[in-house]
Amino acid sequence: MLRFFRQIRQRLLSENKFSRYLLYAVGEVLLVVFGILIALQIDNWNEERKLRIEEQTLLSQLKEDYQANLEQLDSKIATRILIINSSKDLLGYFDHPEEANEDSVFSKLGNLGLTVSYDPIDNDLVATGKINLIQHPQLKSLLTKWSTDVIQVQEVEAIYINTQHYSSLPILNKIGVGRAVTKALYEKIDDLPTFLLNRKDFSVYDFRKSRLEPDFTEILQNSEVEGIVSNALLINEVVNSESYTLRKQILEILRLLEEQLAPSD
Repeated sequence: MLRFFRQIRQRLLSENKFSRYLLYAVGEVLLVVFGILIALQIDNWNEERKLRIEEQTLLSQLKEDYQANLEQLDSKIATRILIINSSKDLLGYFDHPEEANEDSVFSKLGNLGLTVSYDPIDNDLVATGKINLIQHPQLKSLLTKWSTDVIQVQEVEAIYINTQHYSSLPILNKIGVGRAVTKALYEKIDDLPTFLLNRKDFSVYDFRKSRLEPDFTEILQNSEVEGIVSNALLINEVVNSESYTLRKQILEILRLLEEQLAPSD
C-alpha cells in the first residue's frame, strides 16, 4: 500500500503536475489522519466496553451485598420490635402490677438485654474509586452516602448498648434480679436464630432460681427499673425509625441495581 502511494507521488512529480500532487498530498494526509481517528475510536470503544463489563460485575456483586444487608437489617428491626413490645408490656405492669406475673416480668426484662448492632457489608466504593464505574447518577449518589446513613443508625445503637452495659445491668444486679434476667435471656437463644454465629458449640446451663432474688412485685415498685424500661422503649423506637429510613434506601438501591443490570442470557 505504501509503495502504491509512493509510485503515484513519483509519477505526478515526474509529469510536473505540482497542483495535482499538492491535492494528492493533502488527501493522503487526511487519509492518514482519518485512519488515526478510526484507530483511536476503536481503542476508546474497546476501553469503554471493558469499563461497562467491570460495571456489570460490580453491580451484580452490589446486588448480592445489599440483599444480604436488607436481610440483616430486617432481623435487627424484628429484634428491636421485641424489645419495644416488651418495654410497653412492662410499663403496663408498672401501672397495673396486679396484671403481672413473675415469669412474664423476668422474660420481658430479659428481652431488654437483646442489644443488637447493624453491621452491613460496605464495599468502600468511594475510597477504592470503583464508584466512578457506575454511570447512573441517582444510584451513585445513594451508594456514596450509604456509609453515612449507616453510621446514624449505629450511633444510636451504641447509646443503647452502652446504657445496658454501664447503667441498666448494674442496677438490675444491685437489686438482685441479674441472675433471673440472664436466665430469661439465656432461655431465648434457640428462638433467636441470628443471635449466635456458632450455635452448635453453645453449651446449655440451668441457671435455676436465685435464693437472693426479690419478689417480682418489688421490681414493679422500683423507679430505677422503670427508668430502664422507659429508656429501652425510647431508644429502640428511635433506632427503628432510622432503620426504616435505611430500609427504604436499600430497596431503592436494589431497584436501581436491577434496572442497570443487563439481562442474563
